[in-house]
Amino acid sequence: MVTNTLVSALSKSSGEVSEHREYSTATGRLVRNISTALLVGIAYYIGNRIGFALTPTGQPNSTFWPPNAVLLAAFLLAPRRTWWTFLLAVLPAHLLAQLQIGVPLATATGWFITNTSEALIGAFCITQLAPKNRVFESVRGVLLFVVFGVLLAPLITSFLDAAAVVITGWGRHYWPLETERFWTNALAELTIVPLIVLGISNWPSWIQKATPARCWDAAMLSIGIVAVSLFVFTSQPIAPASAPALLYAPLPLLLWAAIRFGCGGLSLSVLCIALISIWSTLQGREPFPYASMAQNILSLQILFCMVAVPLLFLSAVMADARRTEQSLRNMGSSLIDAQEQERYRIARELHDDLGQELALMTVKLNGLLEQSGEALRPGLSDLSNQLSAISTTTREISHGLYPRQLEYIGLGTAVKKLCEEMRRGNHFAVNLAMGNVPRQLESSVSLCLYRVVQETFHNVMSHSQAKKVQVELAADNRRILLRIIDDGVGFEPNRATSGLGLASMRQRVRSVGGSIEIDSSPMAGTRVEVRVPLREQDANDKAGAA
Repeated sequence: MVTNTLVSALSKSSGEVSEHREYSTATGRLVRNISTALLVGIAYYIGNRIGFALTPTGQPNSTFWPPNAVLLAAFLLAPRRTWWTFLLAVLPAHLLAQLQIGVPLATATGWFITNTSEALIGAFCITQLAPKNRVFESVRGVLLFVVFGVLLAPLITSFLDAAAVVITGWGRHYWPLETERFWTNALAELTIVPLIVLGISNWPSWIQKATPARCWDAAMLSIGIVAVSLFVFTSQPIAPASAPALLYAPLPLLLWAAIRFGCGGLSLSVLCIALISIWSTLQGREPFPYASMAQNILSLQILFCMVAVPLLFLSAVMADARRTEQSLRNMGSSLIDAQEQERYRIARELHDDLGQELALMTVKLNGLLEQSGEALRPGLSDLSNQLSAISTTTREISHGLYPRQLEYIGLGTAVKKLCEEMRRGNHFAVNLAMGNVPRQLESSVSLCLYRVVQETFHNVMSHSQAKKVQVELAADNRRILLRIIDDGVGFEPNRATSGLGLASMRQRVRSVGGSIEIDSSPMAGTRVEVRVPLREQDANDKAGAA
């Protein structure tokens, strides 16, 4: 009875704990959803204010309208079940921003319907068809974004938007309004959506990749974008006829942004150039002479859209190529790991099974040798010596198949022992120069460099006919350098690239993120140089050892 009561109490307590945990999880999810919706509403309001600041006096359409792009980016980042919270959050933000500048309530209501419809249409089609979490990192994703987010959704809602403006009396001339509204929203979608989506999705990886060189690269690009944009769009050209030609001056910088920083960097660059150019045009600086301000704005919008779209595809193609390269690298690394595992298995069986059997046979044979007569002793002695030689060879093969000493003595000592073995074998003279190499390296890096030394020595013995070999192994705070130089007959690298040994070395080095350079020519020797990035833990071990 007591036991049943205790079990019942424990079950009740466990149920209460489970219910409390579920309640806490649901509460936390609700708080996150509300916070995200509020942030979207605030961003939408700020986008409205920016759009109205870039609206020409007396015109219903802005030259650049960010709110729709902000809402589309929010939809692309969030699950569909939370989209309704964003709509509730942006409704008061939209009405507040519109009514503050005197937009009639009917017009503001019509704009809310068209703005949200544009974002909903684009987001639904894109999320339905595009690869998940890779909208701007694949050619298919960029294609779907351009078709539905930049072309189709703004085009459909522009008809409704222009109708709402004309019907409510906020503007006239339906077709010009529809055209202006389409290009205004298309430019905003191209420049803002990729920036927000990639910035929120990839900021942890961006921080990890923020090396000093990359930060310097970004700073130089930013300075170049701003300087060129100010020069092209704010300074007075020497001759009015040369002004349109200057509009292509930012193109090299946009190529730089697309290649180095992908869709996110490209979108930010185009956004910066577009804002500077539009603001300058609103202030009276007209890049296209002999045209009105409205025609100048429209020409700039079309120009930036036409430039941004192919560069977005270029970024996507490069992202696909990098992903394919990484997949091939991972596959090659997996094959190398499988090869090493098989080598380890064979080496262990040679050492533990066959080696032990040979050793036991040697002991038994030595026992028979002591008990045998004079007639059999010479033959048994020769047989014992041969068996010992086979045992030694088996042990050497086992150690060559898988260098267990790497795990205990480190890369530097293992390479030193390998060089001593080459000297003892009278194969060639080896001069080893050892730098400050960390004792404990990542196992894949140690094994990679050791295999490169092994394969290079094998090539020298088999093909080089070298008499001297110089081996250099050193490390600094960023990388490990391995350089092997021989004075052999050399070879034509282009003709030897199909060799299995060289291909294996290249694949091994690539699998650990390193680079390898093989320089050789007939009768001029060979130089093999490998550089492998030093992992953070390895660098700490090096500093500690120093």
